[in-house]
Amino acid sequence: MNGYKRCMISVVDGYQHTLNTSSVQKFLVANGQRVGHSFLKKYVNKKNSLMGFITKFNRALSHQRHEELVANHVDLNEQPRVTSSVMMESQMVKIYTKKVFMLFQNEVVKSNLYICSKKETFSHMKTYVVQRLEHRPNLDSPRELQYYINTDFVSCSCQTFDFEGYPCRHMICFLKKKQVLLLPEKYILRCWTKNAKICSASNYRDDSSIQSLMGRHGMLSQKAQVLVDDSALTNARSTFLLGEFEMLNMRVKEIDDGGNFGNIKSKSSSQSREVQQVIEDPTRVRAKGCGE
Repeated sequence: MNGYKRCMISVVDGYQHTLNTSSVQKFLVANGQRVGHSFLKKYVNKKNSLMGFITKFNRALSHQRHEELVANHVDLNEQPRVTSSVMMESQMVKIYTKKVFMLFQNEVVKSNLYICSKKETFSHMKTYVVQRLEHRPNLDSPRELQYYINTDFVSCSCQTFDFEGYPCRHMICFLKKKQVLLLPEKYILRCWTKNAKICSASNYRDDSSIQSLMGRHGMLSQKAQVLVDDSALTNARSTFLLGEFEMLNMRVKEIDDGGNFGNIKSKSSSQSREVQQVIEDPTRVRAKGCGE
């Protein structure tokens, strides 16, 4: 028992030491977003016991997963408004998540305030300078772009694409100068697209793919969206689908948490037998005045 207490004390001391260091801010990464002391301080503190820390830390993860689920729901069902006639913006509103698209949209708008000019030319690379039309010495500094001829790839000295994952205003200005209307696929990171998780959930057909709420929601939403798009083309399809939705809603509510379908099958079969017994061939109508 004494050894167990000493073990608990050492773990708690180590946890408290971790909170006092900057390693949490550097290495604690969840879902692609850096999480620092500001995130942990909402749930835990130095006075928590070991069990209290575990409980509150799990609660923090649950809240974070809930926020991610809400964000994914918004990405699937809501679409931001396009503010310009740039084809690149209309393209990425259907690809990027809402949060990343808002950042990318801001870069597209700000790119109209910059001008791109060639600086030097080498055998394998060309350098460009991108600066603001109305240069402000204390606020805006010119950025240098490096265009690699062999790979047809451009990088910017601001390193926004390297750290954030979406093209900066300087790169967009360069692409406009080259008359590139749509954003090339090499500049689109899959982790920031809407169907990054949906595709992984739908392509993975193992039993574990339907165990998580996000996996189930993604697969069902994807199939339902295709069905709704096809049925909305005509009134007949829409009316038929509405009727089927009502019937499916009743049948889904009859399924218990264990996934038992026996009652449903028996009910449907009994209903079909009742229909067969009730619906029969109509009797022949006798003509008026005919003999027996």
